[in-house]
Amino acid sequence: MFIDTENAIIKYSDKGKPFPYDKLLFSTIEPYILEFKNCRLEKLTEEDQARCLARIYKRMEVNGMPVLEFFKEDLDGWKDLDQYHKTMNLAELISRDIFCCFDRNRDDENGDFCVTDRIYCIVDKDNRSKKDFIVLEEYYKGAFGRKIPTEQTKYFNELMDFYRKGRLPKVKD
Repeated sequence: MFIDTENAIIKYSDKGKPFPYDKLLFSTIEPYILEFKNCRLEKLTEEDQARCLARIYKRMEVNGMPVLEFFKEDLDGWKDLDQYHKTMNLAELISRDIFCCFDRNRDDENGDFCVTDRIYCIVDKDNRSKKDFIVLEEYYKGAFGRKIPTEQTKYFNELMDFYRKGRLPKVKD
C-alpha cells in the first residue's frame, strides 16, 4: 500500500497548520475499509466505523507484532471509553507514527522531518505470510533523467531494511 503524496493533507501541509493524521490513515487504508462495507468510512455509523477499524487492526502489524498487542498498555488505559473512541484513539497513534515525516509541525530544529522506528502492514486474511506494508515510493528526476528517491522514500526504505533484519523494536517504549 503506497502513501499518496498528492493527497491535499500532505501536499498543502505547512508549519502552523493542523495535520489531520487520522484522515490520511483512512484514505490510505481505504481499500480495506471498502472490503468491509463497500462504503467510505465517514459514511458509516460510529458503530460500523468502530467494527470496521477493529477488523483492520486485528490484521495489522507493527514491526512484525500484532498492533493490538503492541499497543496493549494504551488500549488498557482506554478501558472506560466506548469502542468507537478506542478505535479512533488507536487510529491517531498509528497514523502519527506512519505519517510523522509529512507533518511540518514535527520537523526538528534543523528542519529535518520527524522519524520513528515503526513500520506498519496489513496481513492478508487468507495468506498470513502476505503483508501489505504502508510505504512510500516517490521519485524525482535527477541528472540524465535518472529516478532519484525522495528523502521520505529513503526513510521508508530504511525502515523496511531494518524490518527485514529484525532490528525494529517489538515492544512500545
